[in-house]
Amino acid sequence: MGTIGSYLLDKLYAKGVKHIFGVPGDYILRFDKLIEQHPIEYVNATRENTAGYMADTYGRINGLGVACITYGVGVNIANAMAQALVESSPMVVISGAAGAKELSHSSLLHHTINTDLKEGRDVTQMEIFRHVTVDRALINDPLTAQEQIDRVIDNCLRYKKPVYLEIPRDMVDKSVTLRSSLQSKTYPMDGDALNEALTEVSSLLKKCQSPVLWIGHEIQRYGLVDAVLQFAEKYNIPITTSLLGKSAISEYHPLFVGVYQGALSRPEVKEFVENCDMLIQLGVLLSDVNTGIFSAQFPQKYHISADANNITIGKHGYKGVGLSPFIQALADLKANLRFGSDFPANIDRPSTLSHHNSKSKMTSKYLFEALEKNLKHDHVIVTDIGDCLFGCTDLTVEQNAFFACAYFASLGFSVPAAITAQLLMPKKRVIALVGDGAFQMTSTELSTAVRYGIDPVIIVLNNHGYGTERPLIEGKFNDIVDWKYAELPKLLGGGKGLKVKTSDQFDEALKEALKTRGQFCLIEVELGKTDFSPAMQRFSELVAPRT
Repeated sequence: MGTIGSYLLDKLYAKGVKHIFGVPGDYILRFDKLIEQHPIEYVNATRENTAGYMADTYGRINGLGVACITYGVGVNIANAMAQALVESSPMVVISGAAGAKELSHSSLLHHTINTDLKEGRDVTQMEIFRHVTVDRALINDPLTAQEQIDRVIDNCLRYKKPVYLEIPRDMVDKSVTLRSSLQSKTYPMDGDALNEALTEVSSLLKKCQSPVLWIGHEIQRYGLVDAVLQFAEKYNIPITTSLLGKSAISEYHPLFVGVYQGALSRPEVKEFVENCDMLIQLGVLLSDVNTGIFSAQFPQKYHISADANNITIGKHGYKGVGLSPFIQALADLKANLRFGSDFPANIDRPSTLSHHNSKSKMTSKYLFEALEKNLKHDHVIVTDIGDCLFGCTDLTVEQNAFFACAYFASLGFSVPAAITAQLLMPKKRVIALVGDGAFQMTSTELSTAVRYGIDPVIIVLNNHGYGTERPLIEGKFNDIVDWKYAELPKLLGGGKGLKVKTSDQFDEALKEALKTRGQFCLIEVELGKTDFSPAMQRFSELVAPRT
């Protein structure tokens, strides 16, 4: 015997959840108090959407993230849920709601929307979240609570997508009789189809001369990296990643070639991938950014594609196999061959800094060169959208040391994401890059960093507006108010702020920030309005004709 609330928390804790991110509100307060009495720690965010970004990041690192909101006004978390949906991040969103007794008195309660009343309940929030989740449930019956909670969480973990649980506040403390016999649903796999697929893979490997692996974020989400590496190392197959899958493997690995994004790739990476005769595409989302605005070329003679939805080998599709069984079987594949090693591993990494003197103005190009020079194996990069994202593409990082919303591209992700990453990896140092426009959206989460003693390095690229948009269409709408970003720690009562205008100042500020622990460090980098990294320039050249 237990309560609905305690069962849900125990279930999440058993799945590895040690933190829940949220904003308190009256409909969720009973559940919030229950968290406070549980081994799971409640982490206050400054708004629901940033709590969602934190839960998303937590899910990418830890396998499952959780955010807590109140009803109605908490619906702004939908943006983070949409991001988690399209980028395959397992996240549970728990919302409080009005209880049955108060609803029987009146349906016109605060925070409710009442656009479509069913059985006396406002179902608007459930309908909104239906579009950004793979499963959802209203927990309003103790007899079915355990079954609903188990099903929703299991589907979150199975599909690596967000789910939604709505708990009326008078249900949190309701007793529920637990049935120990409940087990996660199993899904059949077509063994014959898998064997046929492996036979065709073996045949293609024997025919080709220069295969290349292109791996994406699904390989990370489904825990298949070790199996992919086992396959690649056995046959000496070089590896590229998509931008969304960057850091799926250590980029110091001798088989790593670089990030492939079609025309957005470094020229030598593009040339290498497009001149191989076999592309093995695993867990890659063929979005516009991942494919360099659809400039990626697939002229290879042989092609294997496997993702969470489909497995295609040549012209043959294999249903009923599943991504995980297929990748695991590739790791165990036995074929008597090994490919040559004529590929540009770690090619053309920036090894020297641009010429500068003590009075040289900072440039984006120098910023990323200096970062590359100072990166260590225990550093983690978190980046926002814009020049931050594209400039970071060529940085050399360790496995699972790069986080970005490279598909949904929601401004403001990096600050809450960096705080979460640093919380989960305290022995490492998280370095976040964010443009001034994105920073103004979610910078209040630095107060969360102060409250919990979390110490990432935040680099604000101050180019005085929405720099990514300027090459596309310029206008006053791209300008923003120029904050004194380096002085923000004074307002928050914690952290260290540094402002730099020259390359030498940036070198010193970066060294100081990296050696400072126990508080966040914010480096404000003064840049010109139209100063862009080489990677961003490539992006602008591709996108501008389309706007």
